[in-house]
Amino acid sequence: MGVKTWMGVAAGALMAAWALPATTAHAADCAGLTGLTLPEARILSADIVPAGPYKAPDGTVTFPDLPAFCRVVALAETNVKVEMWLPQAGWNGRLQGVGNGGFAGAVSYYTMGPALQAGFAVAGTDTGHGPAEGKPGTRLDWMHDPVQLANWGHNSIHRMTVAAKAIIRARYGTGATRAYFEGCSTGGAQAMAEAEYFPDDYDGIHAGAPGMNYTRLMMSFLWSSRATLLDPASTLPPEKLTLLHQAVLAACDAADGVKDGVVEDPRACHFDPAALQCAPGTDTAACLTPPQVTAVQALYAGPRNPRTGEAIYPGLARGSEWGWDLQQGKLLEAYVIPLFQNMVYDDLTWRWQGFDFDHDVALTDGKVGPIITAVTPDLSAFHARGGKLIMSQGWADQLNAQTYPIEYYHAVAGTKDPAQARVRLGDYFRLFMAPGMGHCFGGPGPNHFDAVTALRTWVEQGKAPDRLVAAKHADDRDPTSPVLRTRPLCPYPTVAHWTGTGSTDEAANFTCR
Repeated sequence: MGVKTWMGVAAGALMAAWALPATTAHAADCAGLTGLTLPEARILSADIVPAGPYKAPDGTVTFPDLPAFCRVVALAETNVKVEMWLPQAGWNGRLQGVGNGGFAGAVSYYTMGPALQAGFAVAGTDTGHGPAEGKPGTRLDWMHDPVQLANWGHNSIHRMTVAAKAIIRARYGTGATRAYFEGCSTGGAQAMAEAEYFPDDYDGIHAGAPGMNYTRLMMSFLWSSRATLLDPASTLPPEKLTLLHQAVLAACDAADGVKDGVVEDPRACHFDPAALQCAPGTDTAACLTPPQVTAVQALYAGPRNPRTGEAIYPGLARGSEWGWDLQQGKLLEAYVIPLFQNMVYDDLTWRWQGFDFDHDVALTDGKVGPIITAVTPDLSAFHARGGKLIMSQGWADQLNAQTYPIEYYHAVAGTKDPAQARVRLGDYFRLFMAPGMGHCFGGPGPNHFDAVTALRTWVEQGKAPDRLVAAKHADDRDPTSPVLRTRPLCPYPTVAHWTGTGSTDEAANFTCR
């Protein structure tokens, strides 16, 4: 969720078509934007949406109450679709870009509403291609087009951002004073592509659960599927996953002094699934068979080269077992097979069972890694221009290997010592690990928090975030539902500790140390 040289070549041939005459910035009413051609974008439509309930154009989400806004649809360079929601009144003078999920192919409307309500002019994109979901054995044409592939991999958010800033100038007669970006999963990878390759686009960036090492992430999904599906006896049914997760909590939940159904730092949890192994010749919901124990150990360990033993990608953390059903075929079908069949091998008959975790790793990294990953640890340009980066990762993420952001953080710092890393990166890069949080939201722990406001305070007031307060709602999909618990997320390497007094469901009673 890459290398600019390749993308520049891929997109360069189309750039000339967008080298249109410059226009002078002037304030325009919403309807007056329709048909306007800017050097950075061609506006297809612009319409006023009145205040009140609003259903997203694709029907994915209904917002109960939005302020009046100007909805702009435009095409940026290389036909990247951009949608902007511009406040009719009360604009805070800032741009917020929002990221996508999965293979994208559609605007992420559900993330645009909250940004608009906060006063931002907000921009989203389809990343340059239409509906992207495919089934095994289905050709995804955009994966075979160098420009569209490069847009999805790295370029589309930059295209969107350049266009969005121009549209803001055309609408309001002035540019945005600051720009912020927030994305999770693929959106987190987009966030890192911006920080690494387009450091001038945004003043503050939040990269949530970043799928930034996309090739290796796909290999981890493949590894989990092989461990649990090649031999049907290894598959972990829901009742076994519940058994395993409860056993992990019983062993490690209270280690931080608070028994709350969450493992605060899974690195300190060393639960051995062999403790659940069934007696010889038995198989009940209260134990794991030997093949199931082996499968669990493989998921904890993560993919490894069978010849050298070298780790290919981190394994899944203890405490994330509640969501491992996704790791047993669902992620394989939705992402791994379409990507490898189309992008890597160009062979719709390719079968996942034959992947070679020795030879095929280098093949995949070499062929598509430079196009779809964003893993360079050199953030010097982003740092030099005053950019601020918040990265967040749920410890109970059921998709991503939870420790990969920690590895990347240390790579940027150039040291494996956590205290030294924090000193070196503290003025521009902070990592927040969220105990019990799933992939982007949900999970047994608090998982709603406001990183963009923390970024604004950091960028505009110089106050670095020393904690983010996360909330656990009765319904994780509805942030207006009752709050059951709050907890501070602490900047790595610090961890939340209960003071020993007051409710353990209130963030105020915890310190970061």
